[in-house]
Amino acid sequence: MRNISIEIKMIFGAIFFALLLVGLERYEFSQNLVAQFLESKKAKNKLLIDTISPVIGLNISLGLESANQEYLTKIVKQNPDLLRFDLTGADGQMLYHHTQGGLIASTPHIDGIYHAVESIKDPVTGEKIATVSLFFDHHEYQVMLQKNQYVSIKIFAIALIILAGFIFYIRKEFTFLKKLSENVLQYDPYSNHFALTKTDRKDEVGIIHNAIVGMVENINTFTVMLDEINKSLALKVEERTKELQDANLKLQELSTTDPLTQLPNRRHLENHLQKIWELAKRNSVNISIIMSDIDHFKQVNDIYGHIIGDFVLKDVARIIQSSIKRSTDFIARYGGEEFIIVLYDTDLMGTEELGRTIQNNLKAANGFEYHDVKLKPVTMSFGIGSIVPNEMSEYHNLIKLADRALYQAKESGRDRIVSVGN
Repeated sequence: MRNISIEIKMIFGAIFFALLLVGLERYEFSQNLVAQFLESKKAKNKLLIDTISPVIGLNISLGLESANQEYLTKIVKQNPDLLRFDLTGADGQMLYHHTQGGLIASTPHIDGIYHAVESIKDPVTGEKIATVSLFFDHHEYQVMLQKNQYVSIKIFAIALIILAGFIFYIRKEFTFLKKLSENVLQYDPYSNHFALTKTDRKDEVGIIHNAIVGMVENINTFTVMLDEINKSLALKVEERTKELQDANLKLQELSTTDPLTQLPNRRHLENHLQKIWELAKRNSVNISIIMSDIDHFKQVNDIYGHIIGDFVLKDVARIIQSSIKRSTDFIARYGGEEFIIVLYDTDLMGTEELGRTIQNNLKAANGFEYHDVKLKPVTMSFGIGSIVPNEMSEYHNLIKLADRALYQAKESGRDRIVSVGN
């Protein structure tokens, strides 16, 4: 109670009446405090299990057992009230187990507060892959409960003795306690907002008030810490996922792209040709292939070296690619100095026209210049094959047609376009 003057002591009987109401209000507040403690404990535990579940699921799905062990050990160290941590796989096998101290036999298994269970699902398939089971320390709750029971008994014992005396102090104390109770009942740990601040009162009401304000400050601090941990983990998961996606994309590009010319390679060509072959078969349209080869390319390598030879290959690939106008046309490096162009829904006449365009563009380039080395214009020989696919034909037959036509172009003097239809 506040410092009391002699005059106020003379009306001590009236103050007794006020004490009765304060005691009753304090009992109600103590009960609310216990309920609030349980709610905050449940919220904290739920936030913890919601934070670790996606990370555990990602590690299990990626097979990162050591990373999971390290991560869970860190979580256990950061939560001293975590008495036991069990992680079991979908087959019931124990993937991680930690026990510190021991579970008290009288632990009340209140779901979400002292015992929390969560199913871990694969982030891709959504299938259940593990179960996490957490047991938390209840010592703090038992202490609070005992103190609450002790205070309750004490209050009611005093209330029976001083029942006749309460009148003068009731309004002020009741207003103060009512404001405190309303704020406690309205407090939401997720919003981190509590309107009251600490008071300079030295009585029991002031102590309880300051204790609640201090507890709310601690809850807010822990909530912020858990939010930061959650954000940090989410960022790490996002960064790791992006790294994996970038690595997969780069690997896919490396497996389907010629490193020198940056054109699709032979593997990519065959995959593309197989798909477009089926499309042409369904629509009964022509597929044409231009198989081209740089004439006398071996002499370029022998005279100028492979560095300049590679330069010529890259520039020829650029000229061929710039000659193609349709998005459906596909060019690939077939091997060495050979290039293949796949043309969907294009007959021999249209294919030969594209071959002549490439010939003209090569001549218009007027040779190649690499630093101080000036190379003469190169020519190319073109073998063209065209087929309307049917059930009895395969795309390999079309490649063979174009290859035979290219051989004839080479034999007839090079810098030629030879077409074969079927």
